This record gives sequence, C-alpha cells and structure tokens, in this order.
Amino acid sequence: MKRLTMVLLAALMIGSSACYTVVEPGHAGIKVNMSGGNRGVDRLTVTSGRVFYNPITERVFEYPTFVQTAVWTATSDEGSPNNEEITFNSKEGIKFTSDISLSYQIYDSMIPAFYVKFRSDDIRTFTHGFLRNVARDGFTELAPEYTAEEIYSSKMGELRQRVQDRINSIVGLYGVHVEQFGFIGAPRPPESIVAAISAKTAAIQNAFAAENRLRQIEAEAQQTIAKAEGEAGANKALTSSLTPSLLEWRMLGIQEQLAQKWNGQLPTYTGGGMPMLQLPVTK
Repeated sequence: MKRLTMVLLAALMIGSSACYTVVEPGHAGIKVNMSGGNRGVDRLTVTSGRVFYNPITERVFEYPTFVQTAVWTATSDEGSPNNEEITFNSKEGIKFTSDISLSYQIYDSMIPAFYVKFRSDDIRTFTHGFLRNVARDGFTELAPEYTAEEIYSSKMGELRQRVQDRINSIVGLYGVHVEQFGFIGAPRPPESIVAAISAKTAAIQNAFAAENRLRQIEAEAQQTIAKAEGEAGANKALTSSLTPSLLEWRMLGIQEQLAQKWNGQLPTYTGGGMPMLQLPVTK
C-alpha cells in the first residue's frame, strides 16, 4: 500500500510538472520560482508560444508588449469610473486642472525588471496607479516654473514635453517608454483667469491692428508727397525750358501746319464784321 502511494505521488508530480500555458503573440511571459533556493524570476524572458512550468513551485506572468493607451480625465466618459484629472499650480499659485492622454510600451527584454518592481501582471494597476502618480509629480514639480499665461498659451507645449521626459527618465528603468503624452484640450485655470488672458490677447491684437493701419496711412502719405514733388519738379523743369527762342520756334511750327491745311479760299468775313467779296478765279 505504501509502495502504491509513492508511485501515485510520483506520477502526480510528473504530471504536474508537465503543465504549460500559451503566451499569445503581442505578449511576453516570465516564469517565476515561488519557493526553494532559486526563488525569483527566470533570467530569460519568454516572448511567446508554449511555456512549460511546475504549477506547484512556479508561476507564469504574462504582459502585453504592444502599445498601451490611457486617459486621465475629470469624467468617466473616457473609460475610467473615477475623476483622474491632473491638478497643478502655476508660478503665481493659480490652480490648473487638465485631462491627459498617453501611449506607452513595455519592452519584452525588461519585463523581469518590471515584475521585480511591481510584482503584478495587472497593467491597469500600473497605468492608473504608479504611472499616473509619476505624471502628476512631474506637473507638480515643473509647472510652478511657468506663469498662468504661459501654461495656458505660449509655454504649454514646452511644459508637456518636459513632463514627458521626466516620466521616461523614471519608468525607463523598468522597461517602460512613453511614446505619446499630451493634454486633452488646454489646461483649465479658473474662469476669471481665462477672461483676463482673453482680454489681454484681444488688446494685443487690437494694438497690432492699429499699428499696422498707422503704418499703412504713413506709407500712403509718403507716396502722395512723392507724387506731388515729382509733378512739381516736372512743371518747374517745363517752365524753365520755355525760352523766347523756343516760343518763336513753336509759333513758326503752328503757322506751317495752318498753311498746309489752307484750301486757297479767303474767308467771307473778316474779324471786323465787313463782308469780303469772292473774287473769281482766273482761268
């Protein structure tokens, strides 16, 4: 009886050691020793396919290696049941709230380091826990270097890029790389700040428009003055060129043109009103 028990136990152990799981494409798995002197993560990462393991002493954790996306917003419309918007302050201490979207990927070669850090294959816990906290801390650290106006307009992109670089410098240690990171819409300051910034922007635009109009008027005035000066110069040159000799030459030219057009007949009346007789033409 004892011998039979030993045989059955050995068969059970052999059968158990033959268990396997399939790691699907787009995922990577690691085999973890849960007991004994070799307790820990196997050095080699299993990329895909069939993985044999002993269910008594080992476990297989599977992670997606394709790009993951996440959004942190003020409402549940984007898939999260909680308010996950990011809050931070400007240099003046003005409070901003913002909705964030990002995409990241876990490199399969770094999955053992990822497991050692987080001890879980629950990607949502990492995304909406550790990763969100790193992003929030980035905004908390860097946003106070900017004024409210800069965050809302001119330096928004710079702040976003600096936060993304900071996130990658931290999560990169565990094989995670954030490929896309950005605001969903503009960061939201209090309404009074939005109104003040809008009023300032409108005033600047109006000043630019007035300055451009003034420049246009000045240019048109300069063109008018130049044209008048040009015409005055031409008239002066013409007047100075009218010498007695030139006038006499012009009169001779006019008389010559009249002579060429005369048909040989004298006028019937003279300028004094006395009639002129028509002389017969001698044949």
